[in-house]
Amino acid sequence: MEDADMEAVASLSMAAYGAAGHFDANGAYAHAVADVRGRREHGELLVAEEDGVVIGSVMICAPGSAMAEVSRDGEMEFRFLAVDPHHWGRRIGEELVLACHRIIRDHDVRSIVICVINTNVIAHRFYERLGYERLPERDWQPIPDVDLLCLRKMLD
Repeated sequence: MEDADMEAVASLSMAAYGAAGHFDANGAYAHAVADVRGRREHGELLVAEEDGVVIGSVMICAPGSAMAEVSRDGEMEFRFLAVDPHHWGRRIGEELVLACHRIIRDHDVRSIVICVINTNVIAHRFYERLGYERLPERDWQPIPDVDLLCLRKMLD
């Protein structure tokens, strides 16, 4: 991935997470979202492009990497799913998640796990539609008042 692509991913990620209201409670999280270069070595970064312009991205975390938050043995996770707000509603996020599914299926794992902030009801329905189930025993708080829900999709 070229520097310009990393800058584009950082920019669209900041726009998407900002528009969704994810930075109010955790200013440090904005830095993590923008740090595409820093997280790139910890997994695989996928991008969606339209006419040569990056409009979406997601990161598949390498098992046991510093970016993996909730995955355990036999699991992988993805993080930092973002779609440029100007392109919301076009199923770009869904295509990125399905690409994650295809790639993760090639690894020796039984399931995919992710975290979603408790206030993002739209994402909850989105992941439920894609076959994810709640794992409330693995919910957690990175900081006070930020509740992350753990979801899992079992692989065939």
